[in-house]
Formats: sequence, C-alpha cells, structure tokens
Amino acid sequence: MEQKTVDYEQFTILVIEDQPFVRRTIMQILTQIGFRRIAEADNGETGMQECIRTNPDIIVCDIDMKPVSGLQFLETLRNSYDVRNNRTPVVFLTNHTESEIVKKAMSLGVNGFVVKPPSVGALKERVDRLLGSR
Repeated sequence: MEQKTVDYEQFTILVIEDQPFVRRTIMQILTQIGFRRIAEADNGETGMQECIRTNPDIIVCDIDMKPVSGLQFLETLRNSYDVRNNRTPVVFLTNHTESEIVKKAMSLGVNGFVVKPPSVGALKERVDRLLGSR
C-alpha cells in the first residue's frame, strides 16, 4: 500500500498547552515534521479564540489546563455553531491513562491521543492519520 505523503505546509495546526516549555517543544517537533503555520494558545479559553482567528486544520491540545481544561475546550468546540471549526480533528496530549478521562474525551469527540512528552514519531503518525483522511 502506497503511503500518501502529507503536504504539511498547506495546513494550519493549533497547539494548546499551558506549559510554555512543553508548548515550545511541541511546536519544534511540528516544525521538524514540516508544518509552517503553527498557532499557539496557553489554555482552552485562549485556544477557542485562536481557533476562531486561525481556523486550524488540526488541533493538538493538553487535557490538564487552568482555567479552561482540554475537555472543556473540546466540549465548547464540538458545540460551536462555527461549522468550520466544530469538526476540526483534536489530538489530546496526556499522561492520563485513567479510563474515565479517556471515556469522557471519546464521548466529546476527540480524534486521538498522544502520550506526553510526545516523540516526533508518535505525533507525526497521529497527525498524518488525521490529515491524510481530509
């Protein structure tokens, strides 16, 4: 089966992560993968504003954030009237394996999970799968 290559430069990705070091690391990984349009936000609230501003093709989001968590962000996004954004694929960054959080995320419509800290390979594989289907 031939692997379809993804032209990352044509996509906008939004990174929502409250820890600046982790956010920068993820953005560096995405740059290595080939993304050129990377937006960033430091919690679910600013993430929603960035979503409206940048209309991303995919979102990488931490779950544990204050004041607005990744789960709250995802719920707001999925219930948004903005049809461009409410179907945007969301990948959660997590160190959670608790089934309750995973179940809640699945019920809200998350598209995938990547364990923190993410490796280049794990993040690329997840992003490829979601962007390749678009």
